[in-house]
Amino acid sequence: MKQLPAATVRLLSSSQIITSVVSVVKELIENSLDAGATSIDVKLENYGFDKIEVRDNGEGIKAVDAPVMAMKYYTSKINSHEDLENLTTYGFRGEALGSICCVAEVLITTRTAADNFSTQYVLDGSGHILSQKPSHLGQGSHSVTQAGLQWCHLGSLSLPPRLK
Repeated sequence: MKQLPAATVRLLSSSQIITSVVSVVKELIENSLDAGATSIDVKLENYGFDKIEVRDNGEGIKAVDAPVMAMKYYTSKINSHEDLENLTTYGFRGEALGSICCVAEVLITTRTAADNFSTQYVLDGSGHILSQKPSHLGQGSHSVTQAGLQWCHLGSLSLPPRLK
Protein backbone atom coordinates (compact mmCIF):
# COMPACT_ATOMS: atom_id res chain seq x y z
CA MET A 1 0.00 0.00 0.00
CA LYS A 2 1.01 3.57 -0.55
CA GLN A 3 -0.43 6.97 0.28
CA LEU A 4 -2.13 8.79 -2.57
CA PRO A 5 -0.64 12.12 -3.69
CA ALA A 6 -2.38 15.20 -2.25
CA ALA A 7 -3.75 16.24 -5.66
CA THR A 8 -5.38 12.83 -6.13
CA VAL A 9 -6.91 12.92 -2.64
CA ARG A 10 -8.31 16.39 -3.36
CA LEU A 11 -9.82 15.23 -6.65
CA LEU A 12 -11.42 12.15 -5.12
CA SER A 13 -12.79 13.93 -2.05
CA SER A 14 -14.22 16.75 -4.17
CA SER A 15 -16.13 14.23 -6.25
CA GLN A 16 -18.00 13.24 -3.08
CA ILE A 17 -19.26 16.81 -2.58
CA ILE A 18 -19.80 17.89 -6.20
CA THR A 19 -21.70 15.16 -8.01
CA SER A 20 -23.64 17.21 -10.57
CA VAL A 21 -24.62 20.68 -11.76
CA VAL A 22 -27.42 20.55 -9.19
CA SER A 23 -24.95 20.02 -6.35
CA VAL A 24 -22.90 23.06 -7.46
CA VAL A 25 -26.01 25.24 -7.60
CA LYS A 26 -27.18 23.90 -4.22
CA GLU A 27 -23.84 24.67 -2.55
CA LEU A 28 -23.68 28.18 -3.99
CA ILE A 29 -27.28 28.96 -3.02
CA GLU A 30 -26.62 27.69 0.52
CA ASN A 31 -23.56 29.98 0.69
CA SER A 32 -25.80 32.88 -0.37
CA LEU A 33 -28.44 32.07 2.25
CA ASP A 34 -25.78 31.69 4.95
CA ALA A 35 -24.53 35.18 3.98
CA GLY A 36 -27.99 36.62 4.67
CA ALA A 37 -29.03 37.09 1.05
CA THR A 38 -32.64 38.09 0.41
CA SER A 39 -32.22 37.99 -3.37
CA ILE A 40 -30.44 35.24 -5.32
CA ASP A 41 -30.16 35.01 -9.13
CA VAL A 42 -29.07 31.77 -10.80
CA LYS A 43 -28.14 31.63 -14.49
CA LEU A 44 -27.11 28.50 -16.39
CA GLU A 45 -25.55 28.14 -19.83
CA ASN A 46 -26.02 24.79 -21.56
CA TYR A 47 -27.92 23.49 -18.50
CA GLY A 48 -24.96 24.47 -16.28
CA PHE A 49 -22.34 22.41 -18.07
CA ASP A 50 -20.72 25.48 -19.66
CA LYS A 51 -21.42 28.09 -17.02
CA ILE A 52 -23.20 28.59 -13.70
CA GLU A 53 -23.65 32.07 -12.24
CA VAL A 54 -25.06 32.75 -8.79
CA ARG A 55 -25.43 36.37 -7.68
CA ASP A 56 -26.72 37.46 -4.29
CA ASN A 57 -27.11 40.52 -2.07
CA GLY A 58 -25.63 38.88 1.02
CA GLU A 59 -22.92 40.16 3.33
CA GLY A 60 -20.08 39.43 0.91
CA ILE A 61 -16.66 38.01 1.81
CA LYS A 62 -14.26 40.13 3.84
CA ALA A 63 -10.98 40.92 2.08
CA VAL A 64 -9.06 39.40 4.98
CA ASP A 65 -10.90 36.09 4.42
CA ALA A 66 -10.46 36.05 0.62
CA PRO A 67 -7.14 34.14 0.57
CA VAL A 68 -8.79 31.17 2.32
CA MET A 69 -12.39 31.47 1.04
CA ALA A 70 -12.03 28.39 -1.18
CA MET A 71 -9.45 26.47 0.83
CA LYS A 72 -10.83 23.19 2.12
CA TYR A 73 -11.73 23.07 5.80
CA TYR A 74 -11.58 26.83 6.31
CA THR A 75 -14.92 28.07 7.60
CA SER A 76 -16.43 31.07 9.32
CA LYS A 77 -19.29 29.00 10.73
CA ILE A 78 -17.68 26.97 13.53
CA ASN A 79 -14.56 27.08 15.70
CA SER A 80 -14.66 23.55 17.13
CA HIS A 81 -16.79 20.41 17.18
CA GLU A 82 -18.76 21.77 20.16
CA ASP A 83 -20.29 24.36 17.81
CA LEU A 84 -21.97 21.58 15.81
CA GLU A 85 -24.75 21.40 18.40
CA ASN A 86 -25.80 25.01 17.75
CA LEU A 87 -25.60 25.31 13.97
CA THR A 88 -27.86 27.85 12.31
CA THR A 89 -26.33 27.65 8.82
CA TYR A 90 -26.53 25.28 5.87
CA GLY A 91 -22.79 25.01 5.41
CA PHE A 92 -20.15 24.62 8.05
CA ARG A 93 -17.46 22.19 6.83
CA GLY A 94 -15.62 24.53 4.48
CA GLU A 95 -15.73 22.13 1.53
CA ALA A 96 -18.07 23.62 -1.06
CA LEU A 97 -16.00 26.27 -2.84
CA GLY A 98 -12.82 24.19 -2.64
CA SER A 99 -14.58 21.22 -4.19
CA ILE A 100 -16.12 23.35 -6.92
CA CYS A 101 -12.64 24.72 -7.73
CA CYS A 102 -11.47 21.17 -8.39
CA VAL A 103 -14.10 20.56 -11.06
CA ALA A 104 -14.45 23.98 -12.72
CA GLU A 105 -12.88 27.35 -13.38
CA VAL A 106 -14.14 29.58 -10.57
CA LEU A 107 -14.46 33.37 -10.36
CA ILE A 108 -15.80 35.03 -7.21
CA THR A 109 -16.72 38.70 -7.16
CA THR A 110 -17.58 40.04 -3.72
CA ARG A 111 -18.16 43.22 -1.77
CA THR A 112 -19.05 43.84 1.86
CA ALA A 113 -20.89 46.93 3.13
CA ALA A 114 -17.54 48.29 4.36
CA ASP A 115 -15.85 47.99 0.94
CA ASN A 116 -15.68 50.92 -1.49
CA PHE A 117 -15.75 48.57 -4.50
CA SER A 118 -16.08 44.88 -5.24
CA THR A 119 -13.16 42.61 -6.08
CA GLN A 120 -13.13 39.77 -8.60
CA TYR A 121 -10.98 36.77 -7.70
CA VAL A 122 -9.93 34.04 -10.13
CA LEU A 123 -9.25 30.78 -8.28
CA ASP A 124 -7.15 27.77 -9.24
CA GLY A 125 -8.05 24.09 -8.82
CA SER A 126 -6.80 24.12 -5.24
CA GLY A 127 -8.79 27.20 -4.24
CA HIS A 128 -5.83 29.60 -4.29
CA ILE A 129 -6.23 33.09 -5.76
CA LEU A 130 -4.60 33.32 -9.19
CA SER A 131 -5.54 36.95 -9.76
CA GLN A 132 -7.74 39.70 -8.46
CA LYS A 133 -9.02 42.99 -9.83
CA PRO A 134 -11.54 45.68 -8.92
CA SER A 135 -15.09 45.21 -10.17
CA HIS A 136 -18.27 47.29 -10.45
CA LEU A 137 -20.74 44.89 -8.80
CA GLY A 138 -22.73 45.89 -5.72
CA GLN A 139 -22.73 44.39 -2.23
CA GLY A 140 -22.91 40.63 -1.96
CA SER A 141 -21.22 37.91 -3.97
CA HIS A 142 -21.27 36.75 -7.57
CA SER A 143 -19.93 33.23 -8.18
CA VAL A 144 -19.19 31.93 -11.66
CA THR A 145 -18.15 28.40 -12.53
CA GLN A 146 -17.37 27.58 -16.10
CA ALA A 147 -15.64 25.21 -18.50
CA GLY A 148 -15.56 21.50 -17.85
CA LEU A 149 -17.84 21.25 -14.84
CA GLN A 150 -18.67 17.65 -15.62
CA TRP A 151 -15.02 16.55 -15.45
CA CYS A 152 -12.21 16.84 -12.92
CA HIS A 153 -8.81 17.34 -14.52
CA LEU A 154 -5.65 16.00 -12.91
CA GLY A 155 -2.80 16.24 -15.39
CA SER A 156 -3.84 14.14 -18.37
CA LEU A 157 -6.34 12.14 -16.31
CA SER A 158 -10.03 13.05 -16.48
CA LEU A 159 -12.54 11.59 -14.06
CA PRO A 160 -16.27 12.16 -13.78
CA PRO A 161 -17.12 13.53 -10.32
CA ARG A 162 -19.02 10.36 -9.46
CA LEU A 163 -20.04 7.32 -11.43
CA LYS A 164 -23.53 6.12 -10.54
